[in-house]
Amino acid sequence: MQMSWVGIGSPAGKVIIMKLTMKGDYGLRAMLDMAAYYGQGPIESADIARRQYIPEQYLDQILMALRKEGLVKSVRGPKGGHMLAKPPSQISMAQVMQALEGYVPPMECLPNPDFCKLSPGCALRTVWQQIDEMTQHILTSTTIEELAQKHQTGILETMYYI
Repeated sequence: MQMSWVGIGSPAGKVIIMKLTMKGDYGLRAMLDMAAYYGQGPIESADIARRQYIPEQYLDQILMALRKEGLVKSVRGPKGGHMLAKPPSQISMAQVMQALEGYVPPMECLPNPDFCKLSPGCALRTVWQQIDEMTQHILTSTTIEELAQKHQTGILETMYYI
């Protein structure tokens, strides 16, 4: 499984690293791409792959998983392609991540307390539970539409002068 590393700033100015698989990253990028063209009809996977720098064969696997979960629709034929199955405002990051990754806890002891003999009274497990709850809240409350709007804004605000 390929991983991306995401740096998060902490209050002390240090960087906390968390893992995000390439599958999740690519899936979210593909969803953002389709959100940018929402309502304009199907988009060819080759176009999504090119714009998002995703290997096309891998993207096809990701799109199939998203289609199985009802997040993406596919249309066959000369004017075919892929599109969001519902408005981007009705799709959360959590739904995309669940479709591609399932539940990925920050520590194995969260879903499986028997994994570690220290789990029943472990102070660290409590912190990992809080981190997991906060992460799930953010993923559940953040929609693809919100991300797409921020993504578009970021692109439009970038100016280069020669």
